[in-house]
Amino acid sequence: MMIRTLAFILLVTPLLTFSQYQEDFSALSVDPALSEGADSVLRYEDITLDFSDEGKLKTTIDRIVTVYNKAGLRDVQAGVGYDNNSKVTHVEAIIYDLIGNETEKIKKRDFKDYSAVSEISLYEDNRVLALDYTPTRYPFTIRFSSETASETTAFVRSWMPVSQYDSGTQFSKFTIIHKPEDSLHFKATNFEGYDIEYTETPEQTVWVARDIKPVSYEYKSPAFEKRFPRVKAYFDKFYLKGVPGVGGTWEAFGKWVYDDLIKDTQELDAATIQEVQNLVKDLPDDEAKARALYQYLQDKVRYISIQVEIGGWKPMKASDVHRLSYGDCKALSNYLQSLLNVAGVKSYYTLLYADEDKQSLDTDVVAIQGNHAILGVQLGDEIKFLECTSQETPFAYMGTFTDDRDVLLLTEEGGKLARTTKYNQEDNIGKIVAQIELDAEGNLTGTYTETSKGIFYSSKMGLENKDQKDLSDYYYENFSGLKSLSVSDIKLVNDRDRVVYEEELKLNARNYASKIGEDYLAKINPFSWSNDMIPPRYTDRKSDFVILRGFIRQHELSFKIPEGYKLGAIAEPALLEEEFGSYQTEIQVNENTVSYKRTFKLNEGSYAVEAYEKYREFYKNVVREDNQKLFIEKI
Repeated sequence: MMIRTLAFILLVTPLLTFSQYQEDFSALSVDPALSEGADSVLRYEDITLDFSDEGKLKTTIDRIVTVYNKAGLRDVQAGVGYDNNSKVTHVEAIIYDLIGNETEKIKKRDFKDYSAVSEISLYEDNRVLALDYTPTRYPFTIRFSSETASETTAFVRSWMPVSQYDSGTQFSKFTIIHKPEDSLHFKATNFEGYDIEYTETPEQTVWVARDIKPVSYEYKSPAFEKRFPRVKAYFDKFYLKGVPGVGGTWEAFGKWVYDDLIKDTQELDAATIQEVQNLVKDLPDDEAKARALYQYLQDKVRYISIQVEIGGWKPMKASDVHRLSYGDCKALSNYLQSLLNVAGVKSYYTLLYADEDKQSLDTDVVAIQGNHAILGVQLGDEIKFLECTSQETPFAYMGTFTDDRDVLLLTEEGGKLARTTKYNQEDNIGKIVAQIELDAEGNLTGTYTETSKGIFYSSKMGLENKDQKDLSDYYYENFSGLKSLSVSDIKLVNDRDRVVYEEELKLNARNYASKIGEDYLAKINPFSWSNDMIPPRYTDRKSDFVILRGFIRQHELSFKIPEGYKLGAIAEPALLEEEFGSYQTEIQVNENTVSYKRTFKLNEGSYAVEAYEKYREFYKNVVREDNQKLFIEKI
């Protein structure tokens, strides 16, 4: 529930609350309703973003967190970033014991100064001052405070009074100060059911949250930011490392990014232009040219992150990428666009969020967003998106890292929203075909073929980079239900044109069948699912559940029993159907051979919490049917 109040009431209340915390840092005084089952409790938080000085941002943070166990350390957040465009003017941490006595004070000079360089970065100018503290006992309370000054106002940090699962929040305040003429836009979500106050004046906007009970993670629950209160704010005008920027609409914002950050980086020298023209001159159409230049990119360059120049948002010059043969996602996407420009193929530098959870740009918030860049190529009426950082990804294949989400295309005319490729259920197929034979000793031998399409392709396309030992280990783990397994004659076929991956191998498993006197008992499906596939049980689940991608898993097996034996009782075919999926088996017997077909389908969608137990029961039934056995009698 969001309540508008008078500004002076809201401003006075936090001061009173803070004075209480100055007197009491004891973990024993936390409201049990907030601490019960919690890893941590955010006792007090005051974040102020001050944009009142043109082109400047002053950020002050004051946080008091009580930590109950090791998992709760993630809620401390005792670190502050900086770069060559910003500075840390203050940082301090104070540690308190169980009853609130101060035990340690850590000044700025005692914080560890780390380079915020990722493992695949060539150079970044980002650094972080982080608290290096190992607690000797729990619970303890920490007060962290910091102040930074920056010439970048493009990034207005979001406010989330709950930042972790299993963390309660007692008090959190978020203030944005700005000049009256700079209109603040914001989007507030998931406020329903929470005690949140909001007030605004021409110069500042303030949100306050109180008494939010901890919530635990639940399997396949909606994304964290869709479950808890959140505020995203932005201005129509901003500065990015001192460079003025324009927002207001996606069209205007995209044009600014294109004109100020992209356009002047795309020049290539005469020799490179001639090389590109020679490469594409005999190709029949734009798609053939795009495919050829995408392959050229993959053969020539490698991915290295380079987060410098205008906050890491301006790509390297295309000519430098060509000369050095490396670049980050921005540089490589920009380089390929430069090559395509020479070939006369229209394309769009594209900004997006890349993750497995299908995070889209928030189209209601016109601001710098995203963590990745790809390239959209206009081929007729269709845009095909290219992942430029991978030397393995097929042309126009997205996989689960960038599929089915809202993105921003940068064009000469301005920004345009679009959506990346979606893989539907019928596109996402994993199919196993196997011929299995059981000998008179109960040992299993056979041939195995697995075909992977759609989203399943992405997890397979790196297999050919493994050596034989790593490959064997992969299959041992993949076939963990087969004891005493050995694999041989592994053949991998990566069809990048069709985006289909095929694995072929021979397998042998000793003592596959269990001996009962002179007879045998054996699972009809050696590749059956185990109990590990059953979703976790909740006595009182709180959230709906989400299936992000639909898919189909198929098994087609031929199971031959040894001479001198016959088949006894055989399980009936199964059919399970629910709103979120289905499962079906077909079983046919021809003398001493059983033909077995198994089809499992999962349907994309969001499902009510009341359906979760049925979903779990569905998987239990699938596992039960998957593990049906053959009774093989001695003649």
